[in-house]
Amino acid sequence: MASPDDVLASVRDALDGGDLELAEKILRDASRTWKREPEFAIRHANILARLGRHAHALKVYRKAMKKAPERLDACKGAAECAIQIGNGKLAERLYSRATGLGLSLDEAALGISRSLIIRSQHHMAWDKALIQFKASGNKSKEIHALLKEISAQVGSSVPELDQYDSIEMDSEYSEIRTEISDIHLADNSFEAGSIEAMAGLDRDSLLDSSNDIDDGILIDSSIGSGKTNLGIDFSALNIQESIIEENNDTENNQVTPTESEKNSESIISEINENTKKSDTINDPFDDWPEF
Repeated sequence: MASPDDVLASVRDALDGGDLELAEKILRDASRTWKREPEFAIRHANILARLGRHAHALKVYRKAMKKAPERLDACKGAAECAIQIGNGKLAERLYSRATGLGLSLDEAALGISRSLIIRSQHHMAWDKALIQFKASGNKSKEIHALLKEISAQVGSSVPELDQYDSIEMDSEYSEIRTEISDIHLADNSFEAGSIEAMAGLDRDSLLDSSNDIDDGILIDSSIGSGKTNLGIDFSALNIQESIIEENNDTENNQVTPTESEKNSESIISEINENTKKSDTINDPFDDWPEF
């Protein structure tokens, strides 16, 4: 004999496969096996209502209510089935009872108003729905739709719906771009027009730079001209190694004081001789007569 959990699993599989008839049969047998358990009877009535067998579902709901009078789902389901079969009086009683079990006032007023419409009592239905609509702050879309439905019969204008608090935000706006904790930036977009592309970043360079940051990340010797992995040119900030080596060689190979003095004297004498020659050769007043 199957356990209740096995029965519910079988019903779940049947519903996933879209086989309502199989689910109804399983729950019907289960409600007969466990007569004192109202859960199977209520689920059975739900499937019957989905199959359109509202009269049969109403009977099953009312039997379940006798076993478990505190079950709101059974009372509400029975009231909805009573509306479907056109039994307005029974639906009004069931909705009134469901209100005591915790049904919202909007749902109760909507159901009772529909039960009055079935009995062609449109003005009473209008008054009932309008009172609850104003009590809820003109925010109930369901009651507003009902008022629009019967406004022509009663000859009254429909009050405006306050949609300020009833607007449902789209789910796409809930996903706000925030800081991503992934160190590899795997979820970033590097396509044309993205923030990363406009900043001159590419995925491979960022993933390669996940190691410890050192001087090598600034200058990539393999690229040359002082360019980094990201394509940024730092050549203007680089000091050529040849210049540094020449400066080091001159510092290490300093001449002695005597040699420097000799060199300086020879340099001075050469400068003086060159100056005299330049004066005699390049004198602009050589061709002027002497007075």
